[in-house]
Amino acid sequence: MRLKRHVSLLEPTLRHAATRPLLSAFSSQCAWSRYRHSSTSAAYPERIAVLGGGVAGLSSAFFVSREFPNSKVTVYEAGKDAGGWVRSVKKDVPGGEVLFELGPRTLRNATVTAHLCQELGLVDDITYTKKSDAAAKNRYVYYPDQLNRLPAEAPSLADLFTLWRTGIMAGAFGMIREPLIHKRPHSLTDETVGSFISRRVDPRIADNLVSAVFHGIYAGDIFQLSAKTLLSAAWQLEGRYGSALAGYFIMNRQHKDDGGNGQVVLAHPYDIDAAQAMNDQFDIDPELMKDMHAASTFTFKGGLQQLIRTLQAAVERTGNVDVKVNSPVQSTTALTGGQQGVAVTTGEGDTTQTSDYDLVISTLRNPSLTPFVTVQTISLYYSSPSLLPHTGFGYLIPRSVPFEQNPERALGVIFDSYATSGQDSVPGTKLTVMMGGHWWDGWDAYPNDEEALIMAKNVLERHLGISEEPTAWHVNLSKDCIPQYTLGYEDRLRNFASGVSHEFKGRLRVVGNQFNGVGVNDVIQGSWNLVRGLRNGGWRRESVGLDRATDTREWRVVPAGTLGYRRGV
Repeated sequence: MRLKRHVSLLEPTLRHAATRPLLSAFSSQCAWSRYRHSSTSAAYPERIAVLGGGVAGLSSAFFVSREFPNSKVTVYEAGKDAGGWVRSVKKDVPGGEVLFELGPRTLRNATVTAHLCQELGLVDDITYTKKSDAAAKNRYVYYPDQLNRLPAEAPSLADLFTLWRTGIMAGAFGMIREPLIHKRPHSLTDETVGSFISRRVDPRIADNLVSAVFHGIYAGDIFQLSAKTLLSAAWQLEGRYGSALAGYFIMNRQHKDDGGNGQVVLAHPYDIDAAQAMNDQFDIDPELMKDMHAASTFTFKGGLQQLIRTLQAAVERTGNVDVKVNSPVQSTTALTGGQQGVAVTTGEGDTTQTSDYDLVISTLRNPSLTPFVTVQTISLYYSSPSLLPHTGFGYLIPRSVPFEQNPERALGVIFDSYATSGQDSVPGTKLTVMMGGHWWDGWDAYPNDEEALIMAKNVLERHLGISEEPTAWHVNLSKDCIPQYTLGYEDRLRNFASGVSHEFKGRLRVVGNQFNGVGVNDVIQGSWNLVRGLRNGGWRRESVGLDRATDTREWRVVPAGTLGYRRGV
Protein backbone atom coordinates (compact mmCIF):
# COMPACT_ATOMS: atom_id res chain seq x y z
CA MET A 1 0.00 0.00 0.00
CA ARG A 2 1.38 3.39 -0.95
CA LEU A 3 2.10 5.92 1.76
CA LYS A 4 -0.53 8.56 2.24
CA ARG A 5 0.56 12.14 2.54
CA HIS A 6 0.96 13.11 6.14
CA VAL A 7 -1.41 15.51 7.79
CA SER A 8 1.00 17.01 10.32
CA LEU A 9 3.77 19.34 9.24
CA LEU A 10 7.01 19.42 11.21
CA GLU A 11 8.57 22.85 10.89
CA PRO A 12 12.31 22.78 10.13
CA THR A 13 14.57 22.83 13.16
CA LEU A 14 17.38 24.41 11.21
CA ARG A 15 16.96 28.10 10.77
CA HIS A 16 18.64 30.04 8.02
CA ALA A 17 18.49 33.51 6.62
CA ALA A 18 17.17 32.46 3.24
CA THR A 19 13.55 32.81 4.27
CA ARG A 20 12.82 35.50 1.74
CA PRO A 21 13.74 36.11 -1.89
CA LEU A 22 17.07 37.75 -2.57
CA LEU A 23 15.41 40.48 -4.55
CA SER A 24 11.82 41.38 -3.87
CA ALA A 25 11.94 43.32 -7.13
CA PHE A 26 14.49 44.99 -9.38
CA SER A 27 13.15 48.40 -8.42
CA SER A 28 15.15 51.18 -6.85
CA GLN A 29 13.94 53.38 -4.07
CA CYS A 30 14.89 56.93 -3.35
CA ALA A 31 17.26 56.61 -0.42
CA TRP A 32 19.33 59.75 -0.81
CA SER A 33 17.44 61.46 2.00
CA ARG A 34 19.23 59.20 4.52
CA TYR A 35 22.51 61.10 4.57
CA ARG A 36 25.66 59.07 4.25
CA HIS A 37 29.15 59.61 2.94
CA SER A 38 29.49 58.48 -0.66
CA SER A 39 32.34 56.04 -1.16
CA THR A 40 32.51 56.38 -4.93
CA SER A 41 36.16 57.39 -4.76
CA ALA A 42 37.06 55.61 -1.50
CA ALA A 43 39.89 53.08 -1.45
CA TYR A 44 37.69 50.48 0.21
CA PRO A 45 33.97 49.95 0.98
CA GLU A 46 33.44 51.61 4.35
CA ARG A 47 30.23 49.75 5.20
CA ILE A 48 29.63 46.13 4.16
CA ALA A 49 26.57 43.98 4.82
CA VAL A 50 26.53 40.18 4.64
CA LEU A 51 23.02 38.77 4.30
CA GLY A 52 22.73 35.33 5.89
CA GLY A 53 24.71 33.72 8.68
CA GLY A 54 25.17 30.22 7.29
CA VAL A 55 28.41 28.74 5.98
CA ALA A 56 28.50 31.10 2.99
CA GLY A 57 27.73 34.17 5.09
CA LEU A 58 30.22 33.45 7.87
CA SER A 59 33.02 32.50 5.48
CA SER A 60 32.33 35.63 3.41
CA ALA A 61 32.46 37.75 6.55
CA PHE A 62 35.72 36.07 7.57
CA PHE A 63 37.44 36.67 4.24
CA VAL A 64 36.06 40.17 3.59
CA SER A 65 36.91 41.42 7.09
CA ARG A 66 40.51 40.37 6.48
CA GLU A 67 40.59 41.86 3.02
CA PHE A 68 39.18 45.19 4.27
CA PRO A 69 40.20 45.49 7.95
CA ASN A 70 39.06 49.13 8.10
CA SER A 71 35.56 48.37 6.85
CA LYS A 72 32.59 47.94 9.17
CA VAL A 73 30.94 44.59 8.40
CA THR A 74 27.44 43.65 9.55
CA VAL A 75 26.08 40.09 9.22
CA TYR A 76 22.28 39.71 9.24
CA GLU A 77 20.90 36.30 10.24
CA ALA A 78 17.17 35.59 10.32
CA GLY A 79 17.30 32.89 13.00
CA LYS A 80 18.45 33.00 16.57
CA ASP A 81 21.65 31.11 15.71
CA ALA A 82 24.12 31.33 12.85
CA GLY A 83 25.37 28.25 11.05
CA GLY A 84 22.70 27.40 8.51
CA TRP A 85 22.16 23.72 7.72
CA VAL A 86 25.26 22.45 9.54
CA ARG A 87 24.29 21.18 12.99
CA SER A 88 25.87 18.62 15.29
CA VAL A 89 24.03 17.50 18.43
CA LYS A 90 25.17 15.28 21.28
CA LYS A 91 22.89 12.76 22.93
CA ASP A 92 23.41 11.26 26.37
CA VAL A 93 23.29 7.45 26.32
CA PRO A 94 24.14 4.84 28.96
CA GLY A 95 27.87 5.09 29.64
CA GLY A 96 28.55 8.26 27.69
CA GLU A 97 27.35 10.28 24.72
CA VAL A 98 27.07 10.06 20.94
CA LEU A 99 27.12 12.76 18.28
CA PHE A 100 24.48 13.05 15.57
CA GLU A 101 24.94 15.16 12.44
CA LEU A 102 21.70 16.76 11.27
CA GLY A 103 23.10 18.02 7.99
CA PRO A 104 26.43 17.48 6.21
CA ARG A 105 28.78 15.21 8.17
CA THR A 106 32.08 14.94 6.27
CA LEU A 107 34.17 16.98 3.86
CA ARG A 108 36.58 16.05 1.10
CA ASN A 109 39.98 17.61 0.59
CA ALA A 110 39.63 21.17 -0.71
CA THR A 111 42.35 23.81 -0.76
CA VAL A 112 40.39 26.79 0.59
CA THR A 113 38.80 24.69 3.35
CA ALA A 114 42.21 23.33 4.37
CA HIS A 115 43.53 26.89 4.48
CA LEU A 116 40.54 27.97 6.57
CA CYS A 117 41.03 25.10 9.03
CA GLN A 118 44.65 26.13 9.47
CA GLU A 119 43.75 29.79 9.97
CA LEU A 120 41.12 28.84 12.57
CA GLY A 121 43.49 26.58 14.52
CA LEU A 122 41.39 23.47 13.91
CA VAL A 123 44.08 21.19 12.48
CA ASP A 124 44.52 19.19 15.70
CA ASP A 125 40.76 18.58 15.91
CA ILE A 126 40.44 17.05 12.44
CA THR A 127 39.58 13.36 12.24
CA TYR A 128 40.33 11.60 8.97
CA THR A 129 38.84 8.67 7.13
CA LYS A 130 41.81 7.26 5.24
CA LYS A 131 41.53 6.02 1.68
CA SER A 132 42.44 2.58 2.99
CA ASP A 133 39.58 2.51 5.52
CA ALA A 134 36.43 0.47 4.96
CA ALA A 135 34.31 3.63 4.70
CA ALA A 136 36.39 4.77 1.74
CA LYS A 137 36.63 1.42 -0.05
CA ASN A 138 33.17 0.01 0.59
CA ARG A 139 30.24 1.94 -0.83
CA TYR A 140 27.02 0.23 -1.75
CA VAL A 141 23.97 0.59 -3.95
CA TYR A 142 20.73 -1.13 -2.98
CA TYR A 143 19.38 -2.98 -6.03
CA PRO A 144 16.92 -4.60 -6.57
CA ASP A 145 16.57 -6.09 -3.07
CA GLN A 146 20.13 -6.34 -1.75
CA LEU A 147 23.26 -4.30 -1.11
CA ASN A 148 25.79 -4.34 -3.94
CA ARG A 149 29.34 -3.18 -3.29
CA LEU A 150 30.55 -0.77 -5.94
CA PRO A 151 33.91 -1.60 -7.54
CA ALA A 152 37.00 -0.34 -5.75
CA GLU A 153 39.86 1.33 -7.61
CA ALA A 154 41.11 -2.04 -8.89
CA PRO A 155 38.13 -4.41 -8.87
CA SER A 156 38.70 -8.12 -9.29
CA LEU A 157 36.92 -10.21 -11.90
CA ALA A 158 34.99 -11.84 -9.06
CA ASP A 159 33.75 -8.41 -7.90
CA LEU A 160 32.59 -7.50 -11.40
CA PHE A 161 30.94 -10.88 -11.95
CA THR A 162 29.05 -10.59 -8.67
CA LEU A 163 27.75 -7.17 -9.67
CA TRP A 164 26.86 -8.42 -13.14
CA ARG A 165 24.69 -11.20 -11.77
CA THR A 166 22.55 -8.76 -9.78
CA GLY A 167 21.60 -6.86 -12.93
CA ILE A 168 22.90 -3.55 -11.60
CA MET A 169 25.59 -3.45 -14.29
CA ALA A 170 23.17 -4.08 -17.14
CA GLY A 171 24.01 -1.60 -19.85
CA ALA A 172 27.66 -1.25 -18.83
CA PHE A 173 28.78 -2.36 -22.30
CA GLY A 174 27.42 1.00 -23.41
CA MET A 175 30.68 2.49 -22.15
CA ILE A 176 32.54 0.54 -24.81
CA ARG A 177 30.37 1.86 -27.63
CA GLU A 178 30.16 5.42 -26.22
CA PRO A 179 32.84 6.72 -28.63
CA LEU A 180 30.71 5.47 -31.53
CA ILE A 181 27.62 7.45 -30.50
CA HIS A 182 26.94 10.49 -32.67
CA LYS A 183 27.80 13.86 -31.18
CA ARG A 184 24.85 15.86 -29.91
CA PRO A 185 23.32 18.34 -32.38
CA HIS A 186 24.40 21.99 -32.10
CA SER A 187 20.81 22.91 -31.29
CA LEU A 188 20.99 20.93 -28.03
CA THR A 189 22.23 23.54 -25.55
CA ASP A 190 21.50 21.50 -22.41
CA GLU A 191 19.90 18.22 -21.42
CA THR A 192 19.16 16.37 -18.22
CA VAL A 193 21.69 14.10 -16.55
CA GLY A 194 19.39 11.14 -17.11
CA SER A 195 19.02 11.93 -20.80
CA PHE A 196 22.77 12.47 -21.25
CA ILE A 197 23.74 9.14 -19.63
CA SER A 198 20.94 7.29 -21.44
CA ARG A 199 21.96 8.76 -24.80
CA ARG A 200 25.69 8.21 -24.47
CA VAL A 201 25.80 5.01 -22.38
CA ASP A 202 22.55 3.21 -21.52
CA PRO A 203 19.26 4.06 -19.75
CA ARG A 204 19.85 1.22 -17.29
CA ILE A 205 23.11 2.75 -16.08
CA ALA A 206 21.25 6.02 -15.57
CA ASP A 207 18.46 4.33 -13.61
CA ASN A 208 20.47 1.82 -11.57
CA LEU A 209 23.70 3.65 -10.77
CA VAL A 210 23.77 7.32 -11.67
CA SER A 211 20.40 8.07 -10.07
CA ALA A 212 21.68 6.59 -6.79
CA VAL A 213 24.77 8.82 -6.82
CA PHE A 214 22.67 11.91 -7.48
CA HIS A 215 20.29 10.91 -4.68
CA GLY A 216 23.28 11.01 -2.35
CA ILE A 217 24.59 14.39 -3.49
CA TYR A 218 21.55 16.39 -4.60
CA ALA A 219 18.57 14.31 -3.41
CA GLY A 220 17.41 15.08 -6.92
CA ASP A 221 15.87 13.56 -10.03
CA ILE A 222 18.43 12.92 -12.78
CA PHE A 223 15.72 13.55 -15.36
CA GLN A 224 15.35 17.11 -14.07
CA LEU A 225 18.96 18.07 -13.25
CA SER A 226 21.22 19.76 -15.82
CA ALA A 227 24.00 17.70 -17.41
CA LYS A 228 25.70 20.84 -18.70
CA THR A 229 26.08 22.05 -15.12
CA LEU A 230 26.59 18.85 -13.12
CA LEU A 231 28.47 16.78 -15.71
CA SER A 232 30.27 19.78 -17.13
CA ALA A 233 33.56 18.06 -18.00
CA ALA A 234 31.82 15.22 -19.87
CA TRP A 235 29.56 17.76 -21.58
CA GLN A 236 32.56 19.80 -22.72
CA LEU A 237 34.46 16.71 -23.89
CA GLU A 238 31.55 15.62 -26.06
CA GLY A 239 31.21 19.10 -27.49
CA ARG A 240 34.90 19.31 -28.39
CA TYR A 241 35.74 15.73 -29.40
CA GLY A 242 32.35 14.18 -30.12
CA SER A 243 32.69 11.73 -27.23
CA ALA A 244 33.39 12.06 -23.51
CA LEU A 245 35.41 8.84 -23.27
CA ALA A 246 37.24 9.17 -26.57
CA GLY A 247 37.86 12.85 -25.87
CA TYR A 248 39.67 12.00 -22.65
CA PHE A 249 42.00 9.59 -24.43
CA ILE A 250 42.51 11.88 -27.43
CA MET A 251 43.64 14.87 -25.39
CA ASN A 252 45.94 12.69 -23.25
CA ARG A 253 47.47 11.08 -26.35
CA GLN A 254 48.03 14.50 -27.90
CA HIS A 255 49.65 15.67 -24.68
CA LYS A 256 52.11 12.75 -24.74
CA ASP A 257 52.79 13.22 -28.46
CA ASP A 258 53.75 16.81 -27.65
CA GLY A 259 56.27 15.58 -25.07
CA GLY A 260 54.13 16.09 -22.00
CA ASN A 261 54.14 13.89 -18.90
CA GLY A 262 51.28 12.77 -16.72
CA GLN A 263 47.58 13.12 -17.35
CA VAL A 264 45.72 16.18 -18.59
CA VAL A 265 42.17 17.37 -17.95
CA LEU A 266 39.78 19.83 -19.53
CA ALA A 267 39.25 22.79 -17.20
CA HIS A 268 37.47 26.14 -17.15
CA PRO A 269 39.93 29.07 -17.33
CA TYR A 270 38.36 30.65 -14.25
CA ASP A 271 39.13 27.51 -12.23
CA ILE A 272 42.71 27.54 -13.51
CA ASP A 273 43.14 31.18 -12.46
CA ALA A 274 41.57 30.50 -9.05
CA ALA A 275 43.88 27.54 -8.42
CA GLN A 276 46.90 29.66 -9.28
CA ALA A 277 45.70 32.39 -6.91
CA MET A 278 45.37 29.84 -4.10
CA ASN A 279 48.91 28.62 -4.67
CA ASP A 280 50.19 32.20 -4.70
CA GLN A 281 48.35 33.27 -1.56
CA PHE A 282 48.11 30.25 0.74
CA ASP A 283 50.92 28.78 2.81
CA ILE A 284 49.37 25.54 4.02
CA ASP A 285 51.41 23.26 6.29
CA PRO A 286 52.80 20.40 4.16
CA GLU A 287 51.88 17.89 6.89
CA LEU A 288 48.26 19.03 6.76
CA MET A 289 48.16 18.65 2.99
CA LYS A 290 49.82 15.24 3.27
CA ASP A 291 47.08 14.12 5.67
CA MET A 292 44.40 15.60 3.41
CA HIS A 293 45.71 13.79 0.34
CA ALA A 294 45.81 10.49 2.25
CA ALA A 295 42.22 10.90 3.40
CA SER A 296 38.98 10.09 1.66
CA THR A 297 37.00 12.45 3.91
CA PHE A 298 37.46 14.37 7.14
CA THR A 299 35.45 15.99 9.89
CA PHE A 300 36.09 17.26 13.42
CA LYS A 301 36.05 15.77 16.89
CA GLY A 302 33.12 18.00 17.81
CA GLY A 303 31.29 17.34 14.55
CA LEU A 304 31.11 19.50 11.46
CA GLN A 305 29.46 22.28 13.44
CA GLN A 306 32.76 22.74 15.26
CA LEU A 307 34.01 24.37 12.07
CA ILE A 308 31.02 26.72 12.01
CA ARG A 309 31.24 27.65 15.70
CA THR A 310 34.96 28.32 15.43
CA LEU A 311 34.44 30.34 12.26
CA GLN A 312 31.74 32.45 13.90
CA ALA A 313 33.93 33.05 16.96
CA ALA A 314 36.81 34.13 14.72
CA VAL A 315 34.54 36.50 12.80
CA GLU A 316 33.24 38.09 15.99
CA ARG A 317 36.79 38.51 17.36
CA THR A 318 37.96 40.58 14.41
CA GLY A 319 36.56 43.76 15.92
CA ASN A 320 35.10 45.08 12.67
CA VAL A 321 32.26 42.53 12.30
CA ASP A 322 28.87 42.64 14.02
CA VAL A 323 26.68 39.51 13.78
CA LYS A 324 22.99 40.37 14.20
CA VAL A 325 20.69 37.37 14.77
CA ASN A 326 16.88 37.47 14.65
CA SER A 327 17.29 39.96 11.81
CA PRO A 328 15.49 38.73 8.68
CA VAL A 329 16.14 40.69 5.51
CA GLN A 330 13.02 42.24 4.00
CA SER A 331 14.46 43.91 0.91
CA THR A 332 17.57 45.08 -0.90
CA THR A 333 17.31 48.10 -3.19
CA ALA A 334 19.82 50.12 -5.16
CA LEU A 335 20.50 53.65 -3.96
CA THR A 336 19.56 56.54 -6.22
CA GLY A 337 20.23 60.26 -6.30
CA GLY A 338 23.73 59.83 -7.65
CA GLN A 339 24.82 57.54 -4.83
CA GLN A 340 26.24 54.05 -5.28
CA GLY A 341 25.32 51.40 -2.78
CA VAL A 342 22.49 49.26 -1.46
CA ALA A 343 19.73 49.97 1.04
CA VAL A 344 19.02 46.93 3.21
CA THR A 345 15.78 46.70 5.18
CA THR A 346 15.74 44.21 8.06
CA GLY A 347 13.45 43.23 10.91
CA GLU A 348 9.79 42.27 11.11
CA GLY A 349 6.47 44.02 11.47
CA ASP A 350 6.75 47.52 12.88
CA THR A 351 10.37 47.06 13.93
CA THR A 352 12.02 47.24 10.53
CA GLN A 353 14.95 49.51 9.84
CA THR A 354 16.82 50.47 6.69
CA SER A 355 20.57 51.01 6.45
CA ASP A 356 22.75 51.95 3.50
CA TYR A 357 25.87 50.01 2.54
CA ASP A 358 28.68 50.52 0.08
CA LEU A 359 28.76 46.79 -0.62
CA VAL A 360 26.39 43.91 0.11
CA ILE A 361 27.24 40.20 -0.05
CA SER A 362 24.04 38.21 -0.16
CA THR A 363 23.64 34.48 0.48
CA LEU A 364 19.85 34.67 0.21
CA ARG A 365 18.02 32.56 -2.32
CA ASN A 366 16.26 33.63 -5.48
CA PRO A 367 13.12 31.55 -6.10
CA SER A 368 13.22 31.99 -9.88
CA LEU A 369 16.68 30.47 -10.24
CA THR A 370 16.20 26.96 -8.84
CA PRO A 371 13.61 24.85 -7.07
CA PHE A 372 14.57 23.24 -3.76
CA VAL A 373 14.02 19.82 -2.21
CA THR A 374 13.31 18.83 1.37
CA VAL A 375 15.29 16.11 3.12
CA GLN A 376 14.50 14.35 6.39
CA THR A 377 17.25 12.57 8.31
CA ILE A 378 16.73 10.07 11.10
CA SER A 379 19.84 9.42 13.19
CA LEU A 380 19.83 6.24 15.28
CA TYR A 381 22.20 4.80 17.88
CA TYR A 382 22.14 1.19 19.05
CA SER A 383 24.16 0.04 22.03
CA SER A 384 24.95 -3.25 20.23
CA PRO A 385 28.26 -2.68 18.42
CA SER A 386 27.96 -5.22 15.59
CA LEU A 387 24.51 -4.79 14.07
CA LEU A 388 25.62 -3.91 10.56
CA PRO A 389 25.93 -6.84 8.15
CA HIS A 390 28.35 -4.80 5.99
CA THR A 391 31.27 -2.48 6.67
CA GLY A 392 31.59 0.74 4.73
CA PHE A 393 30.28 4.26 4.26
CA GLY A 394 26.68 3.20 3.60
CA TYR A 395 24.39 2.69 0.64
CA LEU A 396 22.32 4.71 -1.80
CA ILE A 397 19.01 3.78 -3.38
CA PRO A 398 18.43 4.32 -7.12
CA ARG A 399 15.19 5.32 -8.79
CA SER A 400 14.81 1.83 -10.30
CA VAL A 401 14.25 0.04 -6.97
CA PRO A 402 10.68 -1.30 -6.84
CA PHE A 403 8.25 0.64 -4.67
CA GLU A 404 7.71 -2.40 -2.48
CA GLN A 405 11.39 -2.28 -1.51
CA ASN A 406 11.33 1.44 -0.73
CA PRO A 407 7.81 2.69 0.06
CA GLU A 408 9.26 5.28 2.47
CA ARG A 409 11.10 6.93 -0.44
CA ALA A 410 14.45 6.72 1.30
CA LEU A 411 17.48 8.12 -0.52
CA GLY A 412 20.09 6.10 1.30
CA VAL A 413 21.57 5.05 4.64
CA ILE A 414 24.88 6.23 6.10
CA PHE A 415 26.84 3.85 8.34
CA ASP A 416 28.06 6.55 10.72
CA SER A 417 29.91 3.97 12.82
CA TYR A 418 32.35 3.63 9.90
CA ALA A 419 31.91 6.97 8.12
CA THR A 420 33.24 9.00 11.05
CA SER A 421 35.37 8.25 14.09
CA GLY A 422 36.50 9.85 17.32
CA GLN A 423 33.19 11.59 18.09
CA ASP A 424 31.46 9.14 20.45
CA SER A 425 32.52 8.12 23.96
CA VAL A 426 30.78 4.72 23.88
CA PRO A 427 30.81 1.79 21.45
CA GLY A 428 27.73 0.84 19.47
CA THR A 429 26.16 1.12 16.04
CA LYS A 430 25.23 4.51 14.59
CA LEU A 431 23.22 5.05 11.40
CA THR A 432 21.48 7.84 9.51
CA VAL A 433 18.51 7.22 7.21
CA MET A 434 17.92 9.92 4.56
CA MET A 435 14.43 10.30 3.11
CA GLY A 436 12.57 12.64 0.78
CA GLY A 437 14.32 14.78 -1.78
CA HIS A 438 12.60 14.90 -5.15
CA TRP A 439 10.37 11.97 -4.11
CA TRP A 440 8.53 14.38 -1.82
CA ASP A 441 8.07 17.19 -4.36
CA GLY A 442 4.60 18.65 -4.07
CA TRP A 443 3.92 17.35 -0.57
CA ASP A 444 2.23 19.91 1.65
CA ALA A 445 3.01 17.97 4.84
CA TYR A 446 5.83 15.73 5.97
CA PRO A 447 6.23 12.89 8.50
CA ASN A 448 6.37 14.03 12.11
CA ASP A 449 9.12 12.71 14.40
CA GLU A 450 7.31 9.55 15.45
CA GLU A 451 6.20 8.72 11.91
CA ALA A 452 9.70 9.34 10.55
CA LEU A 453 11.23 7.07 13.19
CA ILE A 454 8.86 4.24 12.28
CA MET A 455 9.63 4.70 8.59
CA ALA A 456 13.39 4.66 9.23
CA LYS A 457 13.16 1.49 11.32
CA ASN A 458 11.16 -0.16 8.55
CA VAL A 459 13.86 0.72 6.03
CA LEU A 460 16.59 -0.73 8.24
CA GLU A 461 14.69 -3.93 8.95
CA ARG A 462 13.80 -4.49 5.30
CA HIS A 463 17.24 -3.69 3.88
CA LEU A 464 19.64 -4.67 6.69
CA GLY A 465 17.66 -7.00 8.91
CA ILE A 466 17.97 -4.69 11.93
CA SER A 467 14.95 -5.10 14.21
CA GLU A 468 16.49 -3.99 17.50
CA GLU A 469 15.08 -0.84 19.09
CA PRO A 470 17.47 2.13 19.04
CA THR A 471 18.88 3.42 22.31
CA ALA A 472 18.80 7.02 21.07
CA TRP A 473 17.50 8.76 17.98
CA HIS A 474 16.97 12.19 16.48
CA VAL A 475 14.74 13.30 13.60
CA ASN A 476 15.50 16.41 11.58
CA LEU A 477 13.51 17.94 8.74
CA SER A 478 15.46 20.33 6.51
CA LYS A 479 12.81 22.01 4.41
CA ASP A 480 13.91 23.35 1.02
CA CYS A 481 17.54 22.71 1.88
CA ILE A 482 19.15 21.63 -1.42
CA PRO A 483 18.84 23.72 -4.59
CA GLN A 484 18.20 21.78 -7.77
CA TYR A 485 20.28 22.81 -10.78
CA THR A 486 17.60 21.88 -13.27
CA LEU A 487 17.62 21.98 -17.07
CA GLY A 488 18.67 25.41 -18.37
CA TYR A 489 20.28 26.45 -15.07
CA GLU A 490 23.35 28.09 -16.62
CA ASP A 491 21.26 30.32 -18.89
CA ARG A 492 19.10 31.38 -15.96
CA LEU A 493 22.20 32.06 -13.87
CA ARG A 494 23.77 34.27 -16.54
CA ASN A 495 20.52 36.19 -17.02
CA PHE A 496 20.26 36.62 -13.26
CA ALA A 497 23.86 37.86 -13.07
CA SER A 498 23.27 40.34 -15.88
CA GLY A 499 20.12 41.74 -14.29
CA VAL A 500 21.59 42.15 -10.81
CA SER A 501 24.84 43.63 -12.13
CA HIS A 502 22.94 46.20 -14.16
CA GLU A 503 20.57 47.14 -11.34
CA PHE A 504 23.08 47.35 -8.49
CA LYS A 505 26.17 48.43 -10.47
CA GLY A 506 28.35 45.85 -8.75
CA ARG A 507 27.46 46.83 -5.20
CA LEU A 508 25.51 43.62 -4.55
CA ARG A 509 27.36 40.29 -4.85
CA VAL A 510 25.91 36.82 -4.31
CA VAL A 511 27.33 33.55 -3.02
CA GLY A 512 25.88 30.33 -1.64
CA ASN A 513 24.71 26.85 -2.52
CA GLN A 514 22.28 28.17 -5.12
CA PHE A 515 25.17 29.72 -7.05
CA ASN A 516 28.43 27.89 -6.27
CA GLY A 517 27.57 24.23 -5.59
CA VAL A 518 25.63 22.42 -2.91
CA GLY A 519 28.56 21.33 -0.72
CA VAL A 520 30.20 23.07 2.23
CA ASN A 521 33.51 23.17 0.35
CA ASP A 522 31.76 24.73 -2.64
CA VAL A 523 30.39 27.70 -0.73
CA ILE A 524 33.60 28.26 1.25
CA GLN A 525 35.57 28.42 -1.99
CA GLY A 526 32.83 30.53 -3.56
CA SER A 527 33.13 33.02 -0.69
CA TRP A 528 36.89 33.22 -1.07
CA ASN A 529 36.64 33.69 -4.83
CA LEU A 530 34.03 36.41 -4.39
CA VAL A 531 36.26 38.34 -1.98
CA ARG A 532 39.25 37.78 -4.27
CA GLY A 533 37.28 39.61 -6.95
CA LEU A 534 36.90 42.66 -4.68
CA ARG A 535 40.62 43.37 -4.54
CA ASN A 536 42.36 46.24 -6.28
CA GLY A 537 39.17 48.22 -6.68
CA GLY A 538 37.24 45.20 -7.90
CA TRP A 539 34.44 46.03 -5.46
CA ARG A 540 33.58 49.00 -7.71
CA ARG A 541 33.41 46.81 -10.82
CA GLU A 542 29.98 46.02 -12.27
CA SER A 543 29.80 42.39 -11.21
CA VAL A 544 27.54 40.20 -9.11
CA GLY A 545 30.27 37.82 -7.95
CA LEU A 546 29.35 35.11 -10.46
CA ASP A 547 32.46 35.65 -12.53
CA ARG A 548 32.82 31.99 -13.46
CA ALA A 549 29.27 31.83 -14.79
CA THR A 550 29.80 34.94 -16.93
CA ASP A 551 33.30 33.95 -18.11
CA THR A 552 32.89 32.92 -21.77
CA ARG A 553 36.48 31.79 -22.37
CA GLU A 554 36.87 28.32 -23.86
CA TRP A 555 37.86 25.43 -21.62
CA ARG A 556 41.56 24.53 -21.73
CA VAL A 557 43.55 21.30 -21.62
CA VAL A 558 45.94 21.47 -18.65
CA PRO A 559 47.98 19.02 -16.53
CA ALA A 560 45.77 17.36 -13.92
CA GLY A 561 47.79 18.83 -11.05
CA THR A 562 47.11 22.39 -12.21
CA LEU A 563 43.85 22.60 -10.27
CA GLY A 564 45.32 21.40 -6.96
CA TYR A 565 47.51 22.90 -4.25
CA ARG A 566 51.12 22.34 -5.25
CA ARG A 567 53.25 24.23 -2.73
CA GLY A 568 55.17 21.90 -0.45
CA VAL A 569 53.34 18.82 -1.76
